[in-house]
Amino acid sequence: MDWGYTLLIALFAAALLLMAQRAEPKRRRLVGFFVLLGLLLIRHNAFIKNNLHEETLLAFALALLLNGAFWLLIGRYNPVGSSEVRVIGMDD
Repeated sequence: MDWGYTLLIALFAAALLLMAQRAEPKRRRLVGFFVLLGLLLIRHNAFIKNNLHEETLLAFALALLLNGAFWLLIGRYNPVGSSEVRVIGMDD
């Protein structure tokens, strides 16, 4: 088992899933497209290198575990902000 490949793919997949998790509601479809594209590239890489299916599945499981832990510890209490800027002046 190639642990370096597994760790690299797990971190890359976790970063992609974190981007999808923390995207603004207006941009979720666009971010989802790029996340899906990145995950398909990872899958394609696993199919080209015939013996990396187990490592890729383990990496996806680790990425889901990392994102679940992030959501549980941080994401629930800090919702995604919006790009809407409101300036409060002296009269407000």
